Amino acid sequence: MKIAYKVALASVLAGGSHIVAAQHTQVFTSGESLYHEGVELFDRAKYGAAQEAFRRYINLIGDDAKTADAQYYYALSGLYLLHPDAEQLILNFAKNYPAHPKTALANYELGLYYFENKDYKKSVDFLKQAPVHLLSIKQNKELEFKLGYSYFATKDFANAKIYFDKNKTTGFREDEHRFAYASNYYAGYIAYRNGDYAAAKTDLKIAEKNEAYSQIVPYMITEILYKENDVYEVIRYGEASLARTPQVQQADEIALLVGDAYYQRADYKTASKYFTQYAEGKRTLEPIVQYKIAYTDYKNDNFKNAIANFKDVALRKDALGQNAAYYLGLSYLRDNNKQFALTAFDQARKGTFDNDIKEAATLKYAQVNYELGNFREVINSLANFNQDYPNSQQGTEADDLLSEAYFNSNNYPEAIRHIESLPKKSWKILQTYQRVTYYHAVNQFNDAKFPQAVVTLDKSLQYPYDEEVTASSHFLKGEAYSIGQRLEDAINSYAAVFRNTTDTKRDYYIKSRYGIGYAYYNTKQYDKALPHFQAYLAAVNTSNPNYYDATLRLADLYYVNKNYSEALKLYDRVISSNAADKDYAYFQKGVVQSINGNKEQAKQNLQTVITQFPKSRYADAAQYQRAVIDFEAGNYAPAIEGFTAVIQNYPGSRLIPNALQNRGVAYANTNRQNEAIQDYKRVIDEYPTSKVASGSLYSLQEVLTTQDRSSEFDAYVAKFKSSNPDTGALESIEFEAAKNLYFSEKYDQAITRLETYLTTYSTSRFVSDARYFLADSYLRRNNREKGIEIMKQVVSENKSEYVNRAIQRVADLEFENKNYTESIRYYTRLRDLASNRKEQQTALTGLMMSYYLTHDYTGSRRIASELISQGNAALNAYNTALLYRGKSTYAQGNMEQALTELREAAKTASDVNGAEAHYLVSEILYKQKKYNEALDVAFDFNTKFSNYDLWLGKSFILIADVYTAQNEMFQARTTLNSIVENSPLPEIVEEAKQRLEKLGGATGTSDTTKTGTVK
Repeated sequence: MKIAYKVALASVLAGGSHIVAAQHTQVFTSGESLYHEGVELFDRAKYGAAQEAFRRYINLIGDDAKTADAQYYYALSGLYLLHPDAEQLILNFAKNYPAHPKTALANYELGLYYFENKDYKKSVDFLKQAPVHLLSIKQNKELEFKLGYSYFATKDFANAKIYFDKNKTTGFREDEHRFAYASNYYAGYIAYRNGDYAAAKTDLKIAEKNEAYSQIVPYMITEILYKENDVYEVIRYGEASLARTPQVQQADEIALLVGDAYYQRADYKTASKYFTQYAEGKRTLEPIVQYKIAYTDYKNDNFKNAIANFKDVALRKDALGQNAAYYLGLSYLRDNNKQFALTAFDQARKGTFDNDIKEAATLKYAQVNYELGNFREVINSLANFNQDYPNSQQGTEADDLLSEAYFNSNNYPEAIRHIESLPKKSWKILQTYQRVTYYHAVNQFNDAKFPQAVVTLDKSLQYPYDEEVTASSHFLKGEAYSIGQRLEDAINSYAAVFRNTTDTKRDYYIKSRYGIGYAYYNTKQYDKALPHFQAYLAAVNTSNPNYYDATLRLADLYYVNKNYSEALKLYDRVISSNAADKDYAYFQKGVVQSINGNKEQAKQNLQTVITQFPKSRYADAAQYQRAVIDFEAGNYAPAIEGFTAVIQNYPGSRLIPNALQNRGVAYANTNRQNEAIQDYKRVIDEYPTSKVASGSLYSLQEVLTTQDRSSEFDAYVAKFKSSNPDTGALESIEFEAAKNLYFSEKYDQAITRLETYLTTYSTSRFVSDARYFLADSYLRRNNREKGIEIMKQVVSENKSEYVNRAIQRVADLEFENKNYTESIRYYTRLRDLASNRKEQQTALTGLMMSYYLTHDYTGSRRIASELISQGNAALNAYNTALLYRGKSTYAQGNMEQALTELREAAKTASDVNGAEAHYLVSEILYKQKKYNEALDVAFDFNTKFSNYDLWLGKSFILIADVYTAQNEMFQARTTLNSIVENSPLPEIVEEAKQRLEKLGGATGTSDTTKTGTVK
């Protein structure tokens, strides 16, 4: 309580006592003196001395009725002195003198006392009982304010506002009482609290005129303007307030509101200025404020600051956090950090609070994955996009992105399954379907699944959107049919290529010429084959791996048509070229020259085959033809020598029965009858089903007759008849029935019929073929032991027309059983007996791999180089050779050359050979401690070869090894944990677990931001 007011109050209360003292001067001189002394001391605020004077006065007079005023002053002095009994004394006074005028004033004094002591509840109780009619105007104004404030302090805002409204000013008078502006302030605050912004604004602007409130009010007014959404006034008033000196209170909060007003007006540059002012010095920010600051930074291209602010907000599990995660992803993109952006978008798309953001984030997540080459994840994330967002304006974009992901993904079966499951398919999706089915068929073809490839190609051909894919599909069907010996179907498919494109320079168009030419050639439609080989050779140059092979086929066609001069030109072209099939050209040239009568030149060319190409598959034929030339010229001695060379030097040759027959005739013509008889008998004994067997039988009869040994003939007639029964006999019918079961893939039934046939007709001319079908049936029913035993018997007999297939099958089985020494033996025999380039390349591929696995890297590399020079006649031979050349070089320790060769393999081959080569490139870089390069190559694996889980898993294990070498242990563990969680291959998972054990076990969780994820 102010002293001036107390003095004035004491003077007023002392008025009655002065009168009494004047009337009784003589009687109460001493007592009056004490009383007046007490009043004087009270007025001077000497409450302790005043209280003592009043105490002495009360004790002296002793009359309660006359000392009431003194008792009142005594209690009031104690109240000001904060004596603990003062309050009770005043209450006792009011109780003892209820009708005394000072009793009413006592409530006023107690109310002010409790107000000063912040006991607002008691202040209200006493002040509301104060006698306002006894108080002055100023006392009433003080009472109104303090009663209003006491209500305010006790949260009785309704009553508080009544008294503040009574006490406040309109702002037009300058001599307002000292509580007026405070009342305006509090009235304005209560109106603001009640949402009455207009009234609040009026009161607060009046309060602002007072110096005491001019620094306080601006924030509240700015906030009211903000709540009224008057952004222009927020800016005008807020900026004016911030410009004041000294600085107004809560200037940072005003800056925030002004910044937000500019934010709402999309003036992000100015907004940033005020947001920065607000945030300066603050360690934490409200999430919504931090979000707006981050968004402002994002709009101002200040992406690093945007990232820093969005990151904190993005952790929230609400709509704000979901939005922040989305814009965090956009900020990372603008900061060129796609991997981190991916994580942010992933979080935003998984949120369930804001569906629009979820939709946008899903699309962005897919886009970034696409750019990073994670096509599987694109497909996974967009698989249900149109179902989840049926009315999305971004549906077309999602379809396009999904289509491109399918097109670039190696997981074609899943892509096909998904597209086929879609209830509605856009033209873009169907265009993609055409492509993915084609590429899936390519993979099936490369995996030797030819019937499945044809089925898949038919799916692709249902939607001929892309002319090139359509033509390529027909070409691939032709290739599949050719391998399956369905040559008429192959011809139709190759012909469809020509119908579907007019671009004769396309690779598939040119190759179709080659393919259809061979199909016509192998079906003996030579006139139709010839123009296709001519067209093929006109379209390719000599560096093409099939150029000289096609040249030989064209030469053969000229030969068949008896155009010997053209045939010889082409054979000479091959001979002068150093081509791989040079031996065949020499052989055919010799045959043609023999027909033309150039016998000596013919013999020279045939001899070239024998001497320069002793391992040629035509060496036996050359030796035989050379002997035939002498034989036909009547030069029997050299003819006998030549036929003997065939018989002795080429025990596996199919020409042996012919050589025996002709040698027998030569013996007979030189009167060496016994030798002739032996040769004829040998033909019938060992080759009774051969085409020359009947001639040998006739010649045997003739010679035996001349030697008077006719009795020996009957036994050989019986043998011949037994091996060559009438074609309409039951034996032939039963063989055909058993063979048909085999070709119908009814292997269990075929096995039963073939075994019965072999038991019943053990000397039949079909025995060797039946044995081959039986062996293959056992193998197809997974009875490998029985199958390989019988197949080896077919090989050793060497009589079946399928003997080369039998050799290849045995070689493949021995390779699978890791009997590489045996596989080398059989692959070598297949190479020597191969009837075409495909068989030869298949044999060479097996040899190359077998040599590698027996650590003969020089041999493996030599054959790989040979295969590479020949092109890709056999399925995947070229790609496999590229890989094994690099692997052999790598195994020999020449890492730089291996890098070059393996990079070529990875670039050229898109199959499993390319996948392994790509991995080995990263492995070599790791061993060379080129860690960053190794990481780049390993991460790039997913772009081209993600469908090969083994090498994908090994690539990520290598990534973990690189991180370990770089002492990035967290990333190493995270990568290995990801492999354990996601790899479908147990051996890869186990390898990752072993690595984790070496690192001290798995700690933490997978951090795909740093390492990527194995899928």
